[in-house]
Amino acid sequence: MITSSIKTNLILKEIGVTRYSFRSDKETTNDQEIYTYQKGNILTLLDICFNDLSEDQASLLKAIVNAIKPNQSNEIIETIHFESTKDLEKIISSKKELAGIIIFNNDNYQINMPIPVIRSNTLQEIIKTPSLKKPLWEKIKKDLVK
Repeated sequence: MITSSIKTNLILKEIGVTRYSFRSDKETTNDQEIYTYQKGNILTLLDICFNDLSEDQASLLKAIVNAIKPNQSNEIIETIHFESTKDLEKIISSKKELAGIIIFNNDNYQINMPIPVIRSNTLQEIIKTPSLKKPLWEKIKKDLVK
């Protein structure tokens, strides 16, 4: 018995149309991506895009950055693609007038910059465990708030 699917394939084959084709292997690269939220001269590196953060996480992030009193009020949300930490450092260095960086990401990027770089737990972890706010705030006061 010939099913409708087999009939369709036979007809398409007769007129030179292949219904299924093999996909070529995509070129594999070592590209990584990180998400940024920048307000004024404070850059934050996030594990997920700012637009995908929950309302609590976005509010917490804005409160942290606003407490530092960034020198401008514009917000920049970006996705950065890079292959190595050196590439990431170059991209960050190209940003003008940064006063500091806060990393809300579990990846251990060894970023060496002439400005303060503060490592923190993810925003989700801070919301789940509010006691993580105190050490973060102490680092911020020490390195960024002047």
